Amino acid sequence: MEYCYDCGAVAPVADGFPVCPVHGPRWKLRRNAPCADVAIERDGRLLMVRRALDPYAGCWEWPGGYMELGETPAQAAIREIREELAVEVRLTAVLGVYVDPWPNGDHVHVHTFVGEIDGEPILDAHELLEYRWFDRDDLPKGDALEDYYAGRLEAWRSGVRAPLLPGLGA
Repeated sequence: MEYCYDCGAVAPVADGFPVCPVHGPRWKLRRNAPCADVAIERDGRLLMVRRALDPYAGCWEWPGGYMELGETPAQAAIREIREELAVEVRLTAVLGVYVDPWPNGDHVHVHTFVGEIDGEPILDAHELLEYRWFDRDDLPKGDALEDYYAGRLEAWRSGVRAPLLPGLGA
């Protein structure tokens, strides 16, 4: 099943591309689409958001989204946080670049940053159901989280590049 990345509506495939009945062809779903997200830190905790849109509606993730044409990953991360959470983020580090599979067999390249915000988010209710600050022990497992807690973040912050980009393997 294909879903529109703007509204979550079912997008039947026509001429090789999913087509949303409201937004038209969804070309981003037919490539390794570039995305950016941010692991937002505060007092030893990480902010996660729960998706409102399919695919993966109801799942927890770091806030972020697709890059716009001509945008850098950092610009996309800052814009997405502003749109989804109504706060300004300060990017403090690059965590890594990951390739995430989607249910339709496509993949997205996710540029993951670490950042900080002041105040509490105000959610875009169209895209997000809720947010929560998680302690380390309460977080789900995943490559980016494992990299975050394995200290690769410190290597990026200190200017020393890790031997491999996180998520690429040996």
